[in-house]
Amino acid sequence: MTVAVSNLEQIVVILWEPQDDINIGNTVRACKNFGITDIRLVRPRVADPERISISAPKAMDVIESMRHCATLEEALEGCVYALATTARARHQEHIVTEPRGAALKAVEVASSGAGKVAYLFGREDAGLTNEAIDRCHSIITIPTRPDYSSLNLGQAVLLNMWEVFRVATGVGVEEPDVRVARPSSEFPPANLEAMEHMYALIERVIGYTEFFKTPTNDHIMRMLRSVLTRAGLDRREQSTWFGIFHELERTLKKLQLEESE
Repeated sequence: MTVAVSNLEQIVVILWEPQDDINIGNTVRACKNFGITDIRLVRPRVADPERISISAPKAMDVIESMRHCATLEEALEGCVYALATTARARHQEHIVTEPRGAALKAVEVASSGAGKVAYLFGREDAGLTNEAIDRCHSIITIPTRPDYSSLNLGQAVLLNMWEVFRVATGVGVEEPDVRVARPSSEFPPANLEAMEHMYALIERVIGYTEFFKTPTNDHIMRMLRSVLTRAGLDRREQSTWFGIFHELERTLKKLQLEESE
């Protein structure tokens, strides 16, 4: 059980712009039920501790330790793997799984010692933005009746953290591994912050080539993000790709300078 508790300490629950403190309280209660104590709020509407405690009694320790973050980047600090929850598999370029498959992968990464694993939950009225989902390795959908698929925030957190707890502690019946497999690596996963720097570098390099033909580059960068996220780069691979694009940028700048002389 000691190993399981250690794994659970590596799980982060991030609420993107939560609007209702009762829903935050339901999240706190669900997390504490299953040993998750690292909760981070991105731009909550209010987040009053006393109101949150109404739906999370005897959980003031977790409430007081919650981090308030101005940006998603800040909330993802220390995380090497992220999963987005959504009622609709609207992003076909992303890997889509259900809570058990997501939990298997989350606990695997958490137990590797590489860093923390983040579960992202969107605001009650609008869910997660495309930009937030783009920073995640996969999407989690919870199978429900097609004509009534919407779950409230607390329910979604509860179902996902229950699966994490089951996998981490070995509780419940053994089931087949439903993860998407990729060859194992001796190196830890790429850091999410480092990946963001690499995406910015890639966008600059592509800009030098005049490949972008429209005022916005979002659709192309989203596709490239998806490809590299599905690849699940480790830190050595990420460093290699960063080095390649860094040299391309240096060379293109040099050529532009020579042409201008």
